[in-house]
Amino acid sequence: MSPCWRKPLVALALVLCAEAGAASTRLPRAERTRRAKSSATLEQSLLAAVRDTGFDQVLDFKRAGARITQAPYVDVAVIELDARSRPTAAANVLLSRDYPAGVIVPIDVETLGTTAVRFTAWNLDLWDSGAQNTTPTEALVPGRDKAPLRFMAPYPASLFKLLIAFRVLRWVDQGHLTLDQPWRFLRDTEDQGTRPIRDWLEPMVTESDNTATEALVKLLHAQGAMAGLNAELAALGLDTLQIHGTSPVTGRSWNPGQIHMTALDTARLLLLIEGGPGVLWHTASGREVTAKALSGASRAHLQALLADQSLHEALSSTLLCGDARAEPGIPAAVPSRWVHPEDGTVTAAETAFGRDTRPCNATAEVTFLHKTGLTENYGSDGGIVRALPGKPWRRYIVVFLSNLGYRYYDAKVTDAADFAKGEDGFPYISTSISYTQRIPALGRRIDAMMRERQRARPPLRRDAARQQAPRPAR
Repeated sequence: MSPCWRKPLVALALVLCAEAGAASTRLPRAERTRRAKSSATLEQSLLAAVRDTGFDQVLDFKRAGARITQAPYVDVAVIELDARSRPTAAANVLLSRDYPAGVIVPIDVETLGTTAVRFTAWNLDLWDSGAQNTTPTEALVPGRDKAPLRFMAPYPASLFKLLIAFRVLRWVDQGHLTLDQPWRFLRDTEDQGTRPIRDWLEPMVTESDNTATEALVKLLHAQGAMAGLNAELAALGLDTLQIHGTSPVTGRSWNPGQIHMTALDTARLLLLIEGGPGVLWHTASGREVTAKALSGASRAHLQALLADQSLHEALSSTLLCGDARAEPGIPAAVPSRWVHPEDGTVTAAETAFGRDTRPCNATAEVTFLHKTGLTENYGSDGGIVRALPGKPWRRYIVVFLSNLGYRYYDAKVTDAADFAKGEDGFPYISTSISYTQRIPALGRRIDAMMRERQRARPPLRRDAARQQAPRPAR
């Protein structure tokens, strides 16, 4: 082991001990021990999966197709679930310039969170400059100056729309709105039409529609609900999930450095949406967090929207089925509503993907209830994986955030890069392969890992009906 790694590892060991004893004991001792042991093996497996993926091999369009100059910033978390969707283990791994071989984040088994990382706001200039020993950017959560790990959290791109959906449904639960209530969206003075709130929610989640997102952000501002979103999430112990600076006039202004998410906190939000029985986790202050933070109807509605996701092109890559340049990811089925009945192709989010998805749908093993995010500089995906009936059983939550947007690509699409065209020459424009295929490759590794871990844990019979989410109520 290199001497430069010894001091961080010693510090991590000390923090791990502190994390393990930070919260008062609420789980029975035997359960704490079992969960800690199970998490330890999950952490090692996840670290190996991240290392084996080879993120340092991606190519950078902004550097004329040269290999990436430093390890990208990758934040990936997995929460293992039992047949009743209760957490049984959790793991979080970071990859960055500071941790090019990856590092395991210590997680408290009671809170399912961590205080071992000083997360800071993303700064693209710092990344592109490759500057060493620079002044850290603003901390997302105060009081972690002595945390042994530091990590500049990548902008989540459209994954943040999960937070908007959560806040809208919380507002519905509190009686301020109904899903059938009409909302007229004026982008400044430009009329974008009137729809029931549910009809703004649906395209925002299933196709990542930006106009629908603007409409709902403006709605939350008009209701006075945006102001309390960050505090509400922090009260649940999810204090790295934050939205700042959005416009009450246009519903826009979704800027890097202003909107923050981390993989572990996003995974816990998805755990709440999945909604197992009992206490899901405790906050550091001792609050018990349960699925009741969302009503059963709201959880079912959001689960159904996530299950109806059209964009399987990141951790799952079914939209690229049969393309030799693509890597298979989580073996998830694309919902039939998106699949052309004659040729199996999918057109979604104003993109014609042009591949016959039917062979991959026929061999799919899971449903992936998820939301993706993509811009030039950032790529993300996160959701709930459930085995399809008759397929090898597994259930888990996985979240991936990175600064690997569509400017980064792989050697197999090098011929599609046209640097003379500038931004019109990105490989994704002619290939519809928008993410580096290292991302679905990681998804495949994680799914294989979870399938093997859970193969001896068949679901409860009474649980079989929960394998597939209901469709959204219309």
